[in-house]
Order: sequence, then structure tokens, then C-alpha cells
Amino acid sequence: MPIPKSPGLRLTPRSPGLRPGSVAVFAALAAATAAIGCQDTIVKYLGPENREVETVVADSMRFQAWDLDNVHDTRTWSLTITGTQALVLHRSFVHHGVARLTVLDAVGDTVYRFVPLEYDLDNETAVGQAGTWTVTLELFGSRGRVDFSIVRKP
Repeated sequence: MPIPKSPGLRLTPRSPGLRPGSVAVFAALAAATAAIGCQDTIVKYLGPENREVETVVADSMRFQAWDLDNVHDTRTWSLTITGTQALVLHRSFVHHGVARLTVLDAVGDTVYRFVPLEYDLDNETAVGQAGTWTVTLELFGSRGRVDFSIVRKP
């Protein structure tokens, strides 16, 4: 028996549609595209355009770098600390990417590890062995500015 036609109904061949697995594939492609779109293709290192300033003396150091733009780099300093603890003063503003500060005491124990570097944040290291401490700054796709100081706790 033929299907009666109504004035508002159009019969069309059935479209193939999506298979259940296709939705997952499209979702994965959309996520990958979004992630790639957020990444910068030019990896930069700290350089003259960042106007680095560092001051390292016994019981005190300060490091500053401006205009970071997708910077991937590491800086390491040796700092003599005559006490067993230090203050870490952050005045950084890293608004994109990651910046990590790590401090090792004279025997290589981690006394401070901090992510992210933030503005107007003051911390203390854990108690460590006096002597030559190692300070490491790691930047991963960082944008903004880095400004931190480490001084022996009185």
C-alpha cells in the first residue's frame, strides 16, 4: 500500500548519519585542534630582549627578567647562605606558562620548590644545611616577568 502524501511532509532518502564511534573521533580531533591552537610555535630562550638583571652576594640574591614571551629556559646560581633558612620574596607576574623555583641546600636536599611564581608572595625555605645553596629557575612557555629575591632569614 502506498504511503499517503500530506502537503507538509516531504519524503527524502535516509541520510547515512554518524556511527557511534565517529562521535568519539570527532571529539578527539576537536580537542587536539584546540590544544595545538594554544601552543606557540616559536620557542624562545632568555636573551637581551628580557633585560636580565641578577645580583648574587653572600646571604642574598635577586633575579629579574622582563617581557617574557613563550620562554623555555633554565638558570642556575650558587648562593652562599650562612644560616639554615632563607626568605623567598616573589614579585613575579607570569601570566602564561609555568615558572618553577627550586632551592637545594649545601648537602643537596630540596628546601624550597614553588610553582607558580606569583606577585607579592613571601615564603620561607625549609631548614637546611648552611653553605653553598643551589637556586634553579625553570621556565616553560612563560610570559610576563620574573622577579624574586632570596635572603638569609635573620
